[in-house]
Amino acid sequence: MTFQRAKRMTATAAVVVAAGALPVLVASPASATQSACTTYVAGHGYFAGPKVKAACSHGAIDTGIGKAANPVCVTDLARVGVKSDVSLAACKRA
Repeated sequence: MTFQRAKRMTATAAVVVAAGALPVLVASPASATQSACTTYVAGHGYFAGPKVKAACSHGAIDTGIGKAANPVCVTDLARVGVKSDVSLAACKRA
């Protein structure tokens, strides 16, 4: 096997590995955390319809020492009648 052929094979293998790993590396965890938020809201007796799901799509803010509720999430949940203690806890899960 020539050096050029080995070099091409190595480059091809690297591209294949990168292409396989890229979706895993850039996948957004939003659906899982959005689900946790909506489930929390629903678990407290509220209807988790499209407005709640939209509010929960605003992810929590990582402060470096923990997660903080996204103000947009809290405000949107308040607009649909979710109490602040529930919305704060739910939005920390988003």
